[in-house]
Order: sequence, then structure tokens, then C-alpha cells
Amino acid sequence: MKRALSVLAGAWILSCGVAGDAAAQAPAATGPTFTKDVAPILNKHCVSCHRPGEIGPMSFQSYETTRPWARSIKDKVVKREMPPWAADPAHSMKMGNDRSLSQAEIDTLVGWAGGGAPRGNPADLPPAPTFASGWQLGEPDFVFEQPVAWTVKPDAQEPYLYFYEKIPFSEDKFATSVEIRPSNFSVVHHSGVYIVDIPDGYTVKDGYLYDTDGKQVPPSVPMGKKATSGDGTPLAGADKIISYVPGRGYEKYPDGYAKRVPANKYVRWVMHYNPTGQPETDRSKLGLWWAKGPVRQEVLNLQAGDPVPGSGGRGLYFAQGKEVLYESDDTTGRRGKTPTIPPYVGDFKMMGITPVNEPITLYALTPHMHLRGKSMKWWVTYPDGREEVILDVPNFDFNWQIQYELATPLKIPAGSKITNVAIYDNSVNNKWNPAPEKEVYWSEQSWDEMYQPTTQFSVDSQDLTKTVKRSTSEQPRQRQ
Repeated sequence: MKRALSVLAGAWILSCGVAGDAAAQAPAATGPTFTKDVAPILNKHCVSCHRPGEIGPMSFQSYETTRPWARSIKDKVVKREMPPWAADPAHSMKMGNDRSLSQAEIDTLVGWAGGGAPRGNPADLPPAPTFASGWQLGEPDFVFEQPVAWTVKPDAQEPYLYFYEKIPFSEDKFATSVEIRPSNFSVVHHSGVYIVDIPDGYTVKDGYLYDTDGKQVPPSVPMGKKATSGDGTPLAGADKIISYVPGRGYEKYPDGYAKRVPANKYVRWVMHYNPTGQPETDRSKLGLWWAKGPVRQEVLNLQAGDPVPGSGGRGLYFAQGKEVLYESDDTTGRRGKTPTIPPYVGDFKMMGITPVNEPITLYALTPHMHLRGKSMKWWVTYPDGREEVILDVPNFDFNWQIQYELATPLKIPAGSKITNVAIYDNSVNNKWNPAPEKEVYWSEQSWDEMYQPTTQFSVDSQDLTKTVKRSTSEQPRQRQ
């Protein structure tokens, strides 16, 4: 679904209503002022998105551009709709990238708006934050450029788009830092870069996929399957390189840890664009910084319900309390044998249980659902039966695809299990629901649904420095 900036801006405009310049010229304020109290909060939490060229439809970089939105800011922060952060702090582990406001910060913004939104003493204004005008770490060692420069129409809803390119390496490489950088931040709702195998007999030319008859596959049709080694073993770490959403799109791993970029596979760009009311063109880039020292452990991705690669055990999926098969259809992207969500059902439950049969370290979690997504929760059950909630997202918002990064990586011992539960709302009470009277299928488009709760982790026993180097075509599980 598009998150039309005009709609967002309109919502803010309707809730705006602070008086004009007369209030700005009122006597010195005794409550919070912009220069002393409000600007530091906005600099810390808001201006990374609310500045020219970014996703925020208005700028909060100055008093003049912020003050007209004072009452709207008050309404949004009281409801905790802004800044976007859906994790419940009372029932989640501490996250290192927590962008939410403290209650004291909310009280300050509310007091400022309620007190007439005064400017304050210009001498109190803190220095403006600086933002990278290029790559976060300087020039990358290698750059993939989105193979198709896409022009978004002014008002049309854009489907997900899929572009492909061959990885030009003769052997696997490991990246200690990765970054997606749009060329046009205002139009990219979110995007992702994945590693796939294309179907047998298919070819790639100029970013597009062609079938066995030489016909171009429309870019709105998802194709490709999860990359595997020569013996069919999934390359779990290479499945997903990184995603971009406003405020996120860059990852840096500790020394000795890295993402695998396998040779002779294909990069698949998954792009979701926002119409802005005028023609917009984007050609995003993926920057990679190669590991300079030895890599001991691979940063892996795992979907809830799948077992830790190579550790044994069988993952479990349940829909409405009944066990189901949840296997990918490589042709359509639809999950096979997964029940549809019936019309008007407000609490459809999906559950994935991952057995942890050897110690792992958990770094981050990413909930992903579509328009019927309502809530998502992870917890770990330890061998002694003790349970601990890792992340609770009680009000999922499809517009903000956030990766929640643990402030302290979580060590999970063998014999544990990780459980994820997602709730979907296909009722009329869901304001985002395009058609509550219809069944909902599992597929890529926003009006369909996905159950994709992803964890980022490493296997403690893995030591790639002791693994014999092989080409990707003969690469077995990279673990001792």
C-alpha cells in the first residue's frame, strides 16, 4: 500500500491550529521554548526524516517551519504515533535503536504547544545536527546499482517491483557493513536486497527477468527462489542482505562477523515506491564494505518457524491453532497449503516455533505483515521452562517496516525455542483494510498478506576461519 505523503500531510494539517505570528511575539515564555527545549528533542528524534528531500512531508529544522505544526506535533506524540516506534517498552527487551520519546520529552512538546509555541532566546538554540551527504563510511568497496531507474507516476498506486542482476564474483565475499542508499529519498517507501536463484531456463537482461520462451516477466511479479548451495542447502545468511525504510538502511557488524555475498547468484531488488503528486525517479544503490580481517561467524537471517540451519529439529507453523505447512511457491511467491484469512475475521492467528538445538546469539528482529497485520510478539522459552518476551509490537503499522535491534545481543542456549505469534485483522474495524468482505491470500502484494517475522543471529559454534574455502557451487553448510 502506498503511504501517500499528501494524506499524511493532510492529517497533520487538519490537526494543526496554533495561532499565528501574534503568539510568536508574545512576552517571554515561562514554559518550554523552541530554542531551549523543543529543538533538542526534534534534532534527536525527528529531523532525520523531517527535512528537505526526506520522507517527512514538512521540515522541523527551524522555528519558522516547525511552529505551524505545533498542535499537530502535540497530538501525534501524545498518541505515540510519532516518531514511529511500535515496540511496547514495558514488554520488550531494551533496543539499541529505540527512537521513541520519553514521557518527559512528550510533556515538553505538549507544554510548548499548549503554551503558544514560543520561540525563546535565539542564543539557546543548539547546533543543527549534520547528516551524511554520501555513504555512511565513505566510499564502499563495491556498489550494486539498481539495474532499472524507475519513474513513479504522480498519483498511481505502485505495486512491489522486482529487478535482478548477476553477482559478478567468482568466490563468496563477506561484508562487514552494508547500506542501501536511494537516489530519491522522498519516493522510496521501503526496499530490500535479497540473494536468489532464478528459475531454470530463465535469463536476466537489463534488470528484467525473461522466461524460457524469452518473454519478459512483468516487474510486479515476484520470481526467484531462496539461494541454495550446490547440495540444496539454503544459504541462510545470504537470503537477505538488508532492507531500507526511512531512518534505517545501514548495518555495521562487529569485528569477526559479516554478511555473506555468494558468488554466481543473483541480486533481487524489491522496491516499494510512494507517489508524491509529481513524477519522481529513483535508482537506489547498495554499498558493501568487505571484511578486512578474518570472519569467524556469519550474520544469518531466519524466519520464525524455520529451524536454525543445520542444527536439526523441525520448525512448526500454526494457523488458528492448527498445524499447517508453510512452504514457498517459487513461481508465484504464495505460501502453499496455508489457509486463507476468511472475510470479517478480526483475530486470525499465525504462530511459528523455531527449535534452538545449538547455542545462538540473537541481534535483531523484524516484523513484516501487510495491511491486515495487527500485532506481533516474540518470546524465548529456555530449557528450564522459563519464558522471556523479546519483542512485543501490539499495534503493527505497515507504513513503518522497522528492524528492532537489541541493545545487548541475546545468548540463547541449546534446548530453547523461539515462538512468534502474529494477529491479523480482516474486519471492518481495521482502517487500512481495503476489502474486509474478501478472503485474504498469502502473497507479495500489499492487499494480500505475508507472515514474515525475521530474526538476525549467528551460530555460536561456527568458525569460518576453520572452514575449507570452496566455490559457491560446491559450498556445504558453513559450520563446524
